[in-house]
Amino acid sequence: MRRVLTVGVTYTGDAIEGVEIENLGLCRPGVDRTRAAYPLYEYDTIIINPESYSHFLFGTAGEFSNEPNELGRLKRQNDNYDIDSAFDLDDREKEMEVAIADGATVVWCLSEPKRMNFFGYRETHLGYVAPKIASFVKRSDLLVKKGRRMGGIDPDSPFVRYFDELSKAGGWTLCLSDPIDGFSSIAATPEGYSLGGSVTLGTTTGWLLTPPTSPEAANQLVRDSLAVEKADPAHEKYHGIFLSHTGVDKPFVRQLRKDLMAHGVPRVWLDEAEIDIGDSLIAKIEEGMKLSRYIAVVLSKKSIGAPWVKKELDVAMNREIASGEVVVLPLLYEECELPEFLKGKLYADFSKAEDYEAVLGKLLRRLRIS
Repeated sequence: MRRVLTVGVTYTGDAIEGVEIENLGLCRPGVDRTRAAYPLYEYDTIIINPESYSHFLFGTAGEFSNEPNELGRLKRQNDNYDIDSAFDLDDREKEMEVAIADGATVVWCLSEPKRMNFFGYRETHLGYVAPKIASFVKRSDLLVKKGRRMGGIDPDSPFVRYFDELSKAGGWTLCLSDPIDGFSSIAATPEGYSLGGSVTLGTTTGWLLTPPTSPEAANQLVRDSLAVEKADPAHEKYHGIFLSHTGVDKPFVRQLRKDLMAHGVPRVWLDEAEIDIGDSLIAKIEEGMKLSRYIAVVLSKKSIGAPWVKKELDVAMNREIASGEVVVLPLLYEECELPEFLKGKLYADFSKAEDYEAVLGKLLRRLRIS
């Protein structure tokens, strides 16, 4: 079971198999046990959006979130909600250090600092519980804007679908005009400001992104965050899946590609989606296979005899033998006589329409998506 903590971001989508999502805050359990998160190192994925004090203390917006004296209103509501009583910054920072060292995926949303003089200088960036991130945002010139259009987006980023969802509904609101060293941008506004990117944190990578502005975008942010592979230097990073098939099976393959991407698979290589007019067919397919971690072979009565599929399968099997790692994923689309060297492999059986969702789930687990 993968555990996900969302702080200041609410997931309202369908349940994700093998994933437990908790929308909680960073307050002390002794102040509000129901709304307090467990220690941060207990989570595989952490998403933090400190849009207001209520966002990061209790996990969601509160009735005073948009008020300039939010801290005072919270204390008057409940004396235990005083920021010094409700929040142990040092303890949560230590938990975050352990979570990062363990390789947890951590995503921070850009937010305005909302500075407030309340028995001393305070700001909502306390909710990042990571001094490096808070300092980074301060020094990178945060801009408050309102836009829908986007400029360049890294197609290999795990958050491509998130940025696409932002452009459809709600748009984007925050960007960095001058990111400092240590930040690698993955999306930009048309004028070149950064909408998000990766930040190096010791031996792992964190993510700093413009915040969601709609429920759909929030849901996609969670799904895409799950698609970020946990850092493991002993294994090759998952870059994508190549769908080897014959043209007769194209309708099934198109639907499969759509569903895989909808569930957060970063890159699904399909010839019609990748090859432009004028490209060399052989060169582009070879490139697609090299950039893909897995080669999925769609098996049907037509495909097992197709010369092109045989060639792609031969290349994939040679890579599997040379690397000693699983490369070839057989996907049975219709009952047929399997090639001899595939008979010993466990295959995903898509031959029965009523089993499609269950088999898709098994494939996603192999791809470490859920």
